[in-house]
Amino acid sequence: MSSGDREACRLSSLGLASVSNGFYRVTRNRPCRICGKTDWCGYSKDEHTSICMRVSDGSKGPSRNGGSIHVHGNLAGADRARSNKTPPPPLIEIAPVEIRNAVYRELIRASPARRYCSQLIDCPGGLLSRGLLGPETDNYGALPPTDRERTSLARSLNKFVTDRFPEYALRKSHAGVVGMPGFWQDSAGIVRLWKSRDYKEPLLVVPYKDVQGRIQACQLRLQKSDIPESEKKYRWLSSRIEPRGTGSGTPIHFTFKAATLPPGRTVIVTEGALKAETLVSLRPEVHVIATGGVSCSHVELIKATRPYNALIAFDADHKTNPAVCHQLARLIAAREQDIAVRRVSTNTRILSWETHKGIDEAAFAKMPIEMSTILQWYSTLEGKTLAEVQRVWDEANYYPGD
Repeated sequence: MSSGDREACRLSSLGLASVSNGFYRVTRNRPCRICGKTDWCGYSKDEHTSICMRVSDGSKGPSRNGGSIHVHGNLAGADRARSNKTPPPPLIEIAPVEIRNAVYRELIRASPARRYCSQLIDCPGGLLSRGLLGPETDNYGALPPTDRERTSLARSLNKFVTDRFPEYALRKSHAGVVGMPGFWQDSAGIVRLWKSRDYKEPLLVVPYKDVQGRIQACQLRLQKSDIPESEKKYRWLSSRIEPRGTGSGTPIHFTFKAATLPPGRTVIVTEGALKAETLVSLRPEVHVIATGGVSCSHVELIKATRPYNALIAFDADHKTNPAVCHQLARLIAAREQDIAVRRVSTNTRILSWETHKGIDEAAFAKMPIEMSTILQWYSTLEGKTLAEVQRVWDEANYYPGD
């Protein structure tokens, strides 16, 4: 295979046609503008579009292979900067997970969701209405609606880092909290948290825990009055586009510690940490792993579920939504191929239910939840969703067995 053919195959795996069609792959000298990484992602020749394989937050939608399409604003200086070979600005290294865990726990303690009970807990659509128990709401925090209040909270948390982790804080030439996704420092040296704008209502803080139970990142849930039309209500608590800011990535969430669950047991895979924790509250016997979105972190999901049988429980609309079905088909093919290569004896099943969108809603309503083999699930598809699954599996050279 020629180098040109290899390049075409590489770009094809990204969902990009070829260099001649106006797309390039990222390199060390030109990392992804979204996640900052130097592999897998791509960008258009005019640099107005990025295809990020790691970050979906803020994107316009999925690319053909499950990456996320990000459209940038005016980048008139991009070509000039590249022609002058100006190196990209240095990336702020993300803080160690031990520090992230401590700071996010302190954020939740200092600004708990219960501070805004009528807006985040007791209201229709609030935490209690989902099926969480009262004490469980203490696991969630809140960002104040005003920039002034969030800046005050950021100042307090910066002091927390300085007092608790002095060696980490003092090794920087900037604020100690820099390196924490969601925090940044403006040109005046003031530490900020999230965006420099006011909201109408507080933002719910949803922690994402790693396999050891440490909070590695957080998502925010915006209230309906603060969500622009056609945009999502969940956002990663990230500051990657802010001065001295840091991206969160798209980590997966564990409702259990791996040390407590022996290999060969069963886990449920779903979308969103809040949904996962609600399901565990309603069904305490289950173990759930959550992704931030259907297109996110498939490699991490496959690794995390490798020792276990997996029950995939994406939202019920996947049967009518080709984009969601596309992602489910990708995940199934990749996991089954991983099982075959590693010769492990785990299996993959699909969970489905009627009427309600999420599995947590179905569990709360005590609806029956059915389990299907991959072939049984495949036989229920029709129209565009069936065609989408067939196309994905053909491209992946995956053909399900019994």
